[in-house]
Amino acid sequence: MIKQLFFILVSFFIGFNAAASDSIIQVEKRGQGEAMILIHGMACSSEVWEEVAAYYEDRYELHLVNIAGFGNNQSLEAPHVLKAVRDEIVDYIRTEGLENPVMMGHSMGGFISLWIAAEYPGLLGKIISVDGLPYFPVMAMPGITAETAGPLVEMMQNSMKNPDPEMAKASQEMMIASMIATEEKRAAVVAMGLNSNSSVIAQAMGEMYTTDLREEVHTIDAPVLALGSWYAYRAYGTTLESARKGYEAQFNSIPGARVEMAQKAYHFIFYDEPEWFFTMVDSFLAE
Repeated sequence: MIKQLFFILVSFFIGFNAAASDSIIQVEKRGQGEAMILIHGMACSSEVWEEVAAYYEDRYELHLVNIAGFGNNQSLEAPHVLKAVRDEIVDYIRTEGLENPVMMGHSMGGFISLWIAAEYPGLLGKIISVDGLPYFPVMAMPGITAETAGPLVEMMQNSMKNPDPEMAKASQEMMIASMIATEEKRAAVVAMGLNSNSSVIAQAMGEMYTTDLREEVHTIDAPVLALGSWYAYRAYGTTLESARKGYEAQFNSIPGARVEMAQKAYHFIFYDEPEWFFTMVDSFLAE
């Protein structure tokens, strides 16, 4: 499973183009009501939320975040990309005067949501982390730490330099099949990855391996719903029970956290089990 996860991350999160941009995030507003911020995952754009946005825009004022270099060819230069994204989202919340907004993030977006909540208690109302963890590498590589991840990060980032477009596309299509069970949803996500800036994605991926929030999330004072997946890794020995145990180990220190595991969804839970996804989220929002 370790090799499988590694090559998924390397192959999927590759882009080709680069163009300058002064903004780290761009935000599209839709709907009306209580504020809900949606943060996409690695090498994706806010387009992944289209069905989710359509479902909630009659009840919530949606703020769909697009990050420079993710699903687009913009550049993003910062000593720590994800920290810069985190801080600009916080600035956006304050500038817009959003009071305790709901924040929903997928994968990397869930990680950023948890980081914001841990660093800025009282800022968010509720957090929904969709297959996003305080430290995801340990799920596939028990014992790995932010301190020992350096050699793996270097190897991964070197493999992402100067990708061959045809090989990268073929690899992405194969790997996306292991991340999205719903076949008709795959092509759009592949395209987002191919349109991403490889330098930005490589740096952000490295930061995901070297930034561990497990000792910080206990400060989160907002309710958290963590939606996890496991089914894509069942061939590697992962079970529903083992995946749940791994999730709960990372969320148990958060006083208001609840973990729910999808039955057969892959990483993009809202694509593969939409009815279950909306049932879980609606119930959480209504509490």
